[in-house]
Amino acid sequence: MRLPALTSEMVQRAIAIYQQHAYGMGGRAPRAIELPPQAEGERLLATFQREQVETVPGHPCCRYSLRLGNRNYPFMKLLLQEHLVPGEFYFAVDTHDQLDIKADYPDYAAWNALRQFNRELKVRIENGFAAAGLDTCAVVRRMLTESCGAEVAAPCRGLALIVDDEEDLAAAVEALLHRAGFRTAKVFDGKAGVQAAQELRPDLILLDYELPELDGLEVLAQLRADPTTRSIPVLLNSAGRVSLADIEKADGFLAKPYPESLLCEMIDRVMRKRQVTR
Repeated sequence: MRLPALTSEMVQRAIAIYQQHAYGMGGRAPRAIELPPQAEGERLLATFQREQVETVPGHPCCRYSLRLGNRNYPFMKLLLQEHLVPGEFYFAVDTHDQLDIKADYPDYAAWNALRQFNRELKVRIENGFAAAGLDTCAVVRRMLTESCGAEVAAPCRGLALIVDDEEDLAAAVEALLHRAGFRTAKVFDGKAGVQAAQELRPDLILLDYELPELDGLEVLAQLRADPTTRSIPVLLNSAGRVSLADIEKADGFLAKPYPESLLCEMIDRVMRKRQVTR
């Protein structure tokens, strides 16, 4: 969806669906949201916080966020974001729970339970958006699958393994990798990512930071500890904040959201870097 096509009715519908799933019946009441009267397009987004991500100059991507929380956690956000396709926006949810809670912390189990609750809630809300006819990442996936499928792929550059628990996003990235000349495999949790890397020995791994079973850093640690996977280039990506020390454990890092041009540039950079160090 292009921003000029955004209407007040769409945003109100997205907020209502979000709050219905996030708060349900009873308990703490959701935050009341007042939208600018008779506004459309970008003017309608005055209630949102505008965030422009440009980790590499010349590759900007924009998203609009609205912190609505949920009955167990106050920091979850409604998003209208641009990702992979410049100028194309869709509704999504950011759990915003990427705190570094170590396994030896006394509340580690409770924190993991909360993150699992947030992850499942995010899926329910985004499914609600799709059922109501609002654009989600599935629209971007279909757009890229159709456009990339009509093109002649570049010469084969090897096998890329995509490890991401957001299946529509993984499929969208897969379409772009096919266009860039890669064969692909996809898995949707960290434990499966380690197993697939050991079995397939891919030429490149695109690894999400936030994953069920094992998170991205735990996956990376296991890959680096295994001589059979140690030299595979890993491009880490995340919608949350990641420390510089953790970023440096991978061969490259992408902050979500990012455009296709930056994805392709970072893949080239990561693969060149590994070729030099081998």
